[in-house]
Amino acid sequence: MDDLYIKKVLNGDVEAYSYLVKQYQSLAIRTAMAIVKNEKDAQDVVQNSFIQAYTSLSKYRHEAKFSTWLCKIVINKSLTFIKRKRPQILEPLGIIENSLVTENEAIVKLDNEDLSKNLKKALLMIPAKEALSLQLYYLEEYSIDEIELLTGFTRSNIKVLLHRGRKNLNHILKNTNRI
Repeated sequence: MDDLYIKKVLNGDVEAYSYLVKQYQSLAIRTAMAIVKNEKDAQDVVQNSFIQAYTSLSKYRHEAKFSTWLCKIVINKSLTFIKRKRPQILEPLGIIENSLVTENEAIVKLDNEDLSKNLKKALLMIPAKEALSLQLYYLEEYSIDEIELLTGFTRSNIKVLLHRGRKNLNHILKNTNRI
C-alpha cells in the first residue's frame, strides 16, 4: 500500500503524502521520544524527518519497508538534535548488582495500566541509546538485524544496550515506588 502512495507522490500528487504521515506519525514520535526525551522536541524532530523523507522520496530504493527507511531518518535527526542541544548523557545509571529482586519481579508487581505509564516515564530516565534499543526491540518489535540497519550500532552493542537498558529500567521501576 505504501508503494502506491509513494508512486502517487513521485508523480506529483502532493496530497498522497498525508497518508504516509498519518500512517507512521505515531511510530516516528515514539522513536524520537526514546532519544530526545521531550514531547515538543520529538514533534519538531519528526516534522523535520517527514520533510526530509518527502524531499528525499525519489532516493528511496524500496530495499526496506518505508517505515524502516523513515525510522532511520527519525533516528538520525534525533541523534543530531541531542548532540546539538545538550551534551550526550550516555553513561549507564549506577546498578545495584547484589539485589534480591530479579529483573522481572519489579515489572510483574505492576498492573498493566500502571506498567505502561511507568515504562514510558522510565524510558525517559535512561540513556538515549538504551531507550532507543528497548523501544525498537520490545515495543516496535524490530529484530536485532533491523535495529543494526536502522541505528548503525553493531550487533554486540545492541545486545549490550538492551541488557543495560533492561537493568536500568528494572532499577528505576524497583526503586521508585510508582514513578
